[in-house]
Amino acid sequence: MLSKVEILKAERPPLEMIKDIYREANGGIVIDEEHIALLKWYGMYPHANKDKSEDKAYYMKRIKLVDGRMDKKALEIMSDIALKYAQGYIDFTTRQNIQFHYIQIKDLPAIFKAFENTALTSRLASGDGPRPIVNCPVSGIDKDDIYDVNPIVKDIDKFFDEHSEDFSNLPRKYKLGISGCKCHCMGHEIQDVAFTAFKQDGEVLFDLTIGGGLAKSKRIATRAKRYIKPNQVKEVAVVCAELFRDFGNRQNRSKARVRHLLEEWGIEKFVNELEKKLDFSLLEGLKEPKIISYAQREHFGIHESIVQGESYIGCATNRGRVAGEQFKELSNLINKYNAGGIALTTTQNFVVYGVKNTTLDEFLTELKEIGFTPNPSRFEARTQSCTGLGFCKFAITETKNFTNSLISHLENKFPDFDKPISIAVSGCPNGCSHPHIVDIGLIGTKIKTDEGRVEGYEVYLGGTLQGEKRSKFGEKTGEKVPATKIFKYVENLIREQLL
Repeated sequence: MLSKVEILKAERPPLEMIKDIYREANGGIVIDEEHIALLKWYGMYPHANKDKSEDKAYYMKRIKLVDGRMDKKALEIMSDIALKYAQGYIDFTTRQNIQFHYIQIKDLPAIFKAFENTALTSRLASGDGPRPIVNCPVSGIDKDDIYDVNPIVKDIDKFFDEHSEDFSNLPRKYKLGISGCKCHCMGHEIQDVAFTAFKQDGEVLFDLTIGGGLAKSKRIATRAKRYIKPNQVKEVAVVCAELFRDFGNRQNRSKARVRHLLEEWGIEKFVNELEKKLDFSLLEGLKEPKIISYAQREHFGIHESIVQGESYIGCATNRGRVAGEQFKELSNLINKYNAGGIALTTTQNFVVYGVKNTTLDEFLTELKEIGFTPNPSRFEARTQSCTGLGFCKFAITETKNFTNSLISHLENKFPDFDKPISIAVSGCPNGCSHPHIVDIGLIGTKIKTDEGRVEGYEVYLGGTLQGEKRSKFGEKTGEKVPATKIFKYVENLIREQLL
């Protein structure tokens, strides 16, 4: 028997919800509670009330950045939306996209109008289809880039959009990653399907990995032991989506991901089915390319661009949350110095690209004045947090303010700390902030105490990514620490294990 969501999708094709959005926005029939679930295909999720019920008055609105970038025009549009419609809330996601909060359906026509003649969209930003493709923020910009994958990313995204009738009703989400990055920053090990560039005898090839993912059914992706040429990536990505569409589980949502199909079939059958549908033969790829460890996957600092006379600057954010006014100041600064724009990272940070070397010092001075630095502390650089209480119905704990305070505490206790460290704070076991692949993962829970049930965190230690064999998920310590005691707990962990 089909799951409830499958039945709902059969009754109302999700992308047709755009008609319902405009009808309600223009004072017509209000979208009924059942079909609100289909608004995900336009990146919309209702806010959560304190009792965990859904607040239908306000929505989180996800905007898809096709290549993770915003040029000057896009920055201006997005900052205006944040200030006018989102009460100044902007979140950077781990899939290189933007989330607004406090969006109302009545405001959507104006937002969609602002997106016209740009690459900005919320169509297929979520829902059971191809999710935004992750890649390297400095692809085609960094001088040591292995391969500029942005044209491939845009081509695949365009294909899925133009053939949305075939790919907007997958069993569940389909997450692609394509990277030509020297430090593998897009995290191919946790993507449904990923292509990782490397050079062999002077030729660029992509190593194919399948079946990665996080959350409750987390799994490190399996190497297909096949190499892909750059002009073959698109067809392989599409055929993998077709296999998932045609053979993925539609009865049980908890088993409806590519990794579950891979577990059912095994990698040999999956590759055989893939090659049956291709009009070319894949190259045997027995050897895994050399993969950089998770701790080294970053682009902070000032770097010379491949574009002569330009540099790019990697900066940290406030755990993925940027205030609307600060975002507007960043937009104004990029316009003032005629820089290219910004590219988001999979760690909720960003890179400013296209900064002219003739004005680099002045740009850096003003960038720091508005609160961004290319030299963040080790704690600020690699600490992530999910949306948490306030907006997410799954959250058990508040995350953003908590994480800010944790970082401030650690910076105060260890002002000269210079070792690579990664921390993630998640408000629930779904782990949207990736707590299972970091050095210290904190997952929100409720803890019984003498004073009653209080907010706290389960602790996971030792997660990392470094290819198929050397990646590992953090180990559950079995400890549940009240939120009031977690700062000291993490401080002691760092003293004992890293100093």
